[in-house]
Amino acid sequence: MSSVESIDERPLTDRYQNLSRGPVNVHEAVSSPDYFIAEREAIFKNGWVMVGRVSELPNPGDFIVKSYETLETSILVVRNKKGEVNAFHNVCVHRGMTLCGKGEKKGCKKYFACPFHGWVYDADGQLVDVPDRQFFDDQDLKNLTLKKITMDIWEGFIFINLSPQPSESLKEYMGEIFDQYQGYFDDEKFKFVNRYSMKTKMNWKFYLDSSIEAYHAAVVHLQNNTGQNKKSNTVLHVAPEAVRLFRKHRTIGVPSGLGERELSPVEGLSFQYGATTPYDVQAGGSDMPPGINANKDPGWAFDILEIVPNIVLFISAPLYAVISLWPSSEKECLYEADVYMSKPGDAAARVALEYGLLSLRDVLREDINTAEGITTMTSAGALKNYVFSDQEIAVRHSYAVIDEMVQNWLANR
Repeated sequence: MSSVESIDERPLTDRYQNLSRGPVNVHEAVSSPDYFIAEREAIFKNGWVMVGRVSELPNPGDFIVKSYETLETSILVVRNKKGEVNAFHNVCVHRGMTLCGKGEKKGCKKYFACPFHGWVYDADGQLVDVPDRQFFDDQDLKNLTLKKITMDIWEGFIFINLSPQPSESLKEYMGEIFDQYQGYFDDEKFKFVNRYSMKTKMNWKFYLDSSIEAYHAAVVHLQNNTGQNKKSNTVLHVAPEAVRLFRKHRTIGVPSGLGERELSPVEGLSFQYGATTPYDVQAGGSDMPPGINANKDPGWAFDILEIVPNIVLFISAPLYAVISLWPSSEKECLYEADVYMSKPGDAAARVALEYGLLSLRDVLREDINTAEGITTMTSAGALKNYVFSDQEIAVRHSYAVIDEMVQNWLANR
């Protein structure tokens, strides 16, 4: 089932009765500098956030540096000689200088030397050399190491928690979705192909909003796959059973669309030679982990999985994308999207996948444009309450989860 049969139905609202009904006041949550500070402290700096993939560190000494204004620190993630992955604050414990400078985003080093006084550390964070060591008190240098950050891995994704004592493990944080995606993010199947990165003038939650509902697709994405059902004049709906709201996270399964639509020239060429584009029903497959296409819709095209606070995973049969939102204020956000694609078997499949990559890029840009426009007008204060349909219940859930985390932090700080 790929659509709601009756416009009078509100099955999701009836299912998730713990969520509020009626208009939701979002003005403070998207326009208040104080609320943003609370988000940063409560969610980003005291919770689990994703900073990369283990596949970015294939060899001992490989490292990546992540510096986000949201976290107010620089993070060094490195693989040691034993093959283990460690995460540290990117800071020398002598006088606070960053070990890896702004120009160093990734690389491979046996040792990390501070560019200020030359203190040297290994991939386990151990202090291995101090110039003019004889001038220091041995007790002052004893047990000095890089400042370690709590880190764990889920399905190849590296998560960190800046809190000195995390309130829950990563497994507990992931909750119901922890074992629902085993094997999908296979580094042998999917290879990194491209990153889109841009600084945007949007509240970070507005991008989350558009990611987790398909109500907007026929309008915003009119020239794309989800909006091109012109011939039969149909509208894309998400089946109620394809929407799942968890304790923190949420996911929806999106069908390929109903009725007929006009194929682009590239799509037509791909079909002519036996290939399918990522949104085509033939690409669905039946060997997916239980978390993907949960309602087993034969017309499934892709899933959207939102991992609190700032990760949107676009999941399809031949490609997936990892979208990260790193706000620096209530009106500005660094947007990053990494795309991973399966290896095409022939030229036709390659053309189809490249079409899918560009199609996805356009969808992402269209949603950013919408989020920027909403940020401008909502910040003006003219609109404070949002009205949500049953098809937008995951958006309602997003605001409820984030606000609960913020209010808990404010109450306990």
